[in-house]
Amino acid sequence: RIGRACRVGDRQWISLSLREAAPRHRLGTRELQLALRGLLVPLVHIVATTAEGKGEQEHDGAQGADSGADAAAIISGSTDRLDRVICTAGILQQAGVKPEKRIQDIDAATLAHVFRTNALTPVLLAREIWPLLRGTHKLHFAALSARVGSISDNHLGGWYAYRASKAALNQLMRTLSIELARANPAACVATLHPGTVDTDLSRPFQGNVPSDKLFTAAYAADCLWQVLDGLDATATGGFFAYDGSTIPY
Repeated sequence: RIGRACRVGDRQWISLSLREAAPRHRLGTRELQLALRGLLVPLVHIVATTAEGKGEQEHDGAQGADSGADAAAIISGSTDRLDRVICTAGILQQAGVKPEKRIQDIDAATLAHVFRTNALTPVLLAREIWPLLRGTHKLHFAALSARVGSISDNHLGGWYAYRASKAALNQLMRTLSIELARANPAACVATLHPGTVDTDLSRPFQGNVPSDKLFTAAYAADCLWQVLDGLDATATGGFFAYDGSTIPY
């Protein structure tokens, strides 16, 4: 069987594993690690791994909903179902986008941009690859969220766009889990918190992070993959940390 990883757009990545394959763990964690480190290029880039060997294919893609449709078309040509999908799209800060410290910092256009990337990308992807998710096969459909997206855990304030977009992602994924359970009773939809990963994205905010809570991308990727390995359909709709613990919405 074929394993795949696919990323789409500027710092928007989708890791896809197709059916069961002997090297699936190596493939999945490698691509997830690259996504967490922010090293994936702005292409729809597909890596196919089989028990016999490994091949790569690159395909140009655009940002937004069209890129999801583009990726879906490529993937659908290779398989009729998926067993693991991890969407790692995320924006905290980039050119012109910074976490807000006060209400006066909120900008409507920036807020919409952050929401589109952080909250909408996974469900737009699910819409495009829906025929590959339906069935009775075991499936994990996951997206990277963040603990700061927990409404009940918000005691510090600030970061309006990022917090709200991740909270919206959690709700969208929860809603998706209910519908997908009808289309595939063996599916598990989950949002995942990777912890603080030592990357350029988190570097400006690492000052108060204990050294034992600052993770390498390799460690975080391995943790998240193992968390998914331990989840089944009874856990669908949940929000989980890198150590497998449940985070309240």
